[in-house]
Amino acid sequence: MKGLITAAGLGTRSGLDGKLRKEMLPVYDIRNGKIALRPIIDVILTEFARNDIEEVAVVVEPDDRWTMEYLESNFPEATLLLQEERRGYGHAVLMAKDFIGTDDFILNAGDGLVLNDYTIKNMVSASESSIYLALIPVPNPENYGCPVIARENGNLVVKGVIEKPRNPPSNFALCALYRLTPKIFNEIDASSENIELTPAIDRVIRKGSPIFSDFLERKEWVSVGKAESYVDVLMATLEKARGKVIS
Repeated sequence: MKGLITAAGLGTRSGLDGKLRKEMLPVYDIRNGKIALRPIIDVILTEFARNDIEEVAVVVEPDDRWTMEYLESNFPEATLLLQEERRGYGHAVLMAKDFIGTDDFILNAGDGLVLNDYTIKNMVSASESSIYLALIPVPNPENYGCPVIARENGNLVVKGVIEKPRNPPSNFALCALYRLTPKIFNEIDASSENIELTPAIDRVIRKGSPIFSDFLERKEWVSVGKAESYVDVLMATLEKARGKVIS
């Protein structure tokens, strides 16, 4: 099992504009039983390591020396992949095709965190060549990748996913945390000017890959979007860290 973190965004919506990247914003975590502040990407990599995801690549923007220097100093085992062109999230994932090879992998956006102890564990232990999605309820699913959900034998089952649908088929959104199969690379439309990932995931699902999902509570996922929401991320990560302090 490999890991992939996408961290090549400029942070325009969050007001950073490339001066400081979102993945380098500090959040609260537990280190050696005590509350500490670490960059978001550090927390993601540490969580990957806890779940035995040891081969990890990080997609970065070539001018982002701060992030690259931090990773080279603190996570020298991570492979850095440069996204020379800005052609969408699917394009960032495509940068890792050779690194991933024939392995399944966990994909985590560099500005988002799952705040439970089971989702990544579930993704790692899922069956080979499967898709595993983390879903949260949102008031505006038309602004996100949105799952098509059916009820089978009393359980909610994902049948497909749609990127920013005009008429959302559910009130859930995809977290930027996935278990994916290398089949995804065959489904990414590399000819598009803005390459999306969600349609490629949908095609893999509809071609019969096993699909699993965790329906999370809204508070179990945080991401740095707009500048004013960063305080919510800090409060959520502090609450989680306080619950893990060793006295």
